[in-house]
Amino acid sequence: MPFPYKISISNGSNELTEYLNVVHEAQQTFDDTIVSIFEKFLQGFEPYMKEVANRELDINYSNPMLYTRKNEYVLYMLLIEYSNQIMKAAFDAAPKKIVLLPRCLTGPNFDLLRIKRTKIGWHRILGCNNGNGLAWELTELGNQHNFEVFITMGNRFKEPNFLRVFRNLRKKYGHFGLLAVACLPELALGRTYIMEVGIPTIAVPIFFSGCAKWHGPTQALPTKFPFKYLLELLNINLNSTEE
Repeated sequence: MPFPYKISISNGSNELTEYLNVVHEAQQTFDDTIVSIFEKFLQGFEPYMKEVANRELDINYSNPMLYTRKNEYVLYMLLIEYSNQIMKAAFDAAPKKIVLLPRCLTGPNFDLLRIKRTKIGWHRILGCNNGNGLAWELTELGNQHNFEVFITMGNRFKEPNFLRVFRNLRKKYGHFGLLAVACLPELALGRTYIMEVGIPTIAVPIFFSGCAKWHGPTQALPTKFPFKYLLELLNINLNSTEE
């Protein structure tokens, strides 16, 4: 697809040079203003990143989640929330809703939830062991409000098997809207790909990444997600649900 906006020549200057200068100026303004607004949410970010980078973890060091910079995190925050506002109407209009949860909800040993692989390719949650009861509660709410809840045991939205899963979902449910829960870099990297295959998608970032990619297999933490915000995006009033 061609670039939709024509970049005009200013005062006879090279249009690409002018364009890059404007982009650089905007980037500097973004770093100096918007990033600083989010500073309280990113306390301890840089020391923590140095600590993670120095660990000998059983991971692929090309994983962009380990090298996401502070200003990129802020950009991801804005991208996800703004995209939610843009896509909410299309998501609401979809006759079927699917919620996709990340595998880190199963804990460092994958034993906090009881799960079973489906023919579609993702897993269903069958119950809760000693943690992450909200994931199980969400599954039960799905039965009441006609949305499906799956958990993926894969790593990335852009893996080849994800495309097969989307095809299987289309075959079973037809047109559907996807609500994805994951860490900020994962959502930002995967959202564009999902949109490319024509699925109206909104996203909910987890509170923190507790998976072994960040903390190592012996220090991973149970992941939590903003349950009430997720229900708001699904247009579910928790108080009325409990009555």
